[in-house]
Amino acid sequence: MTYPNNDIAAAVARGLSAARDRPSPDDAGRMPEKYAQLSRDFRAGAWQHLREDGDLPQASNKAWGMVAETVKAVSAHHGGIIHTHRAIWQVLEELSALTVQSGNTDTEEWLNNAFNVARYLHTNFYEDEASTARVASGVRLCEELSGRLYELFWPEGAGAAA
Repeated sequence: MTYPNNDIAAAVARGLSAARDRPSPDDAGRMPEKYAQLSRDFRAGAWQHLREDGDLPQASNKAWGMVAETVKAVSAHHGGIIHTHRAIWQVLEELSALTVQSGNTDTEEWLNNAFNVARYLHTNFYEDEASTARVASGVRLCEELSGRLYELFWPEGAGAAA
C-alpha cells in the first residue's frame, strides 16, 4: 500500500513541527536523491565493515545512517528537510501513524520496532556492546526498514531500487 503524497507531506510537516525543526537558508540545495544516495552508501559501508574488518561500531553506525538518510530522503521528497536526530524520529512516527489510519497497525508497530533497532545500533557505535550476530541481524533489519520506507512513502523514488 502507498499513501497520497499530500498525506505524506502533512505527516512530514507534523513531524518537523513536533521536533521544532525549522527551515534553513541552506535547504534549497538539499535534494531527496542526495539523501537516497547517502543511504545506499551507508548500506554498503555497513556490510563492508561487517565482512572485511569486523568493525562492529562502524557497521552499527552505518546501518543507523542508512535508515536516517532514508527518512531524510522521503521527507525531502515531500517538502521537508530534516536537521536533527529528534526530527528523524518525529517524522518516522508521523509516517508510521499513516499506516494506522489505513487500518494497518502491524505495519506501524513493525516500523517503530525496526527504527528502535536502528537507534540501538547508533548507540552501539558509542558503547561497542553488541555481538557480531546482533549487529548483522540489525543491519539486515535496517535494510528492510529502508526498503519498506521507500515502498510505502516514495515508491517511485531514488532509493526504491536500492
